[in-house]
Amino acid sequence: MRKSAVALCAVAAVGAVAVVLVPATAPESSSGDVELLSVTVDGGRTVELGPDETRTVTVEVTARDDSGIRSVDPIGLWGPNYAALKVGRMTCAPLDPAGTTARCRGEATVAATARALFDDQAGSWFVDLRIRANDGDRYLSKNAAGFSLKHAARFDRAAAPARAAAGEAVTVRARLLRADWDGNTEVPQQGVFAYLQFRPDGSDTWTTLAATGADAGGELSLNVPARRSGTYQWYAPGDKWTAAAVSPELPLTVDGQSAHPGQ
Repeated sequence: MRKSAVALCAVAAVGAVAVVLVPATAPESSSGDVELLSVTVDGGRTVELGPDETRTVTVEVTARDDSGIRSVDPIGLWGPNYAALKVGRMTCAPLDPAGTTARCRGEATVAATARALFDDQAGSWFVDLRIRANDGDRYLSKNAAGFSLKHAARFDRAAAPARAAAGEAVTVRARLLRADWDGNTEVPQQGVFAYLQFRPDGSDTWTTLAATGADAGGELSLNVPARRSGTYQWYAPGDKWTAAAVSPELPLTVDGQSAHPGQ
């Protein structure tokens, strides 16, 4: 029921975005010498939407024609399961003295609490646009570029001892959650693998110590030997539907560490 309702709204507000891609395929329809140079959604960043978050993202299209660009309209963003995001009026400005190249910008609003965005609409999206030149030339593509919409993810309950003796086993814990747009809440990421990383004091480099999967409650726990002072963190790389997450840093002081510890 809700999917057909979204379809009837055509490009009704729904869902979101990222990634910059210059189109790799020819337009479905074109006339004249209009050229699409780039498409950018939210500055090229993947939009990670929380469970009750509303965001406004910028859509930017750069194009050229010998006569100049008159407009980019209509433009829509489309995703899985009839998801669609309407982009507001695009405003174009020339980028060169001759006025042949223009950058056009518009905005789209995505809201997890509007009951127009659903969990199964995360993933790969695409840009549908039409470009018109001043001399009547045009460029039309229903898949001008790709972008991503992902559930935001985060760690909470991150914990580790603040102090340990050299060689003592320490337990590092955390819980991994992701946004649930259907329920406007956060849910545990059961079975997802996360990596425990360590950065020694005085270093800028994180080293992965071990990996483990989250249990039914999203809980993660690893026992590791404490060999030198430094900082732990958890890292979950995410996937096509869920964003990556990094835990708060957990500093550890090791008493009696050797001059050249192995960790």
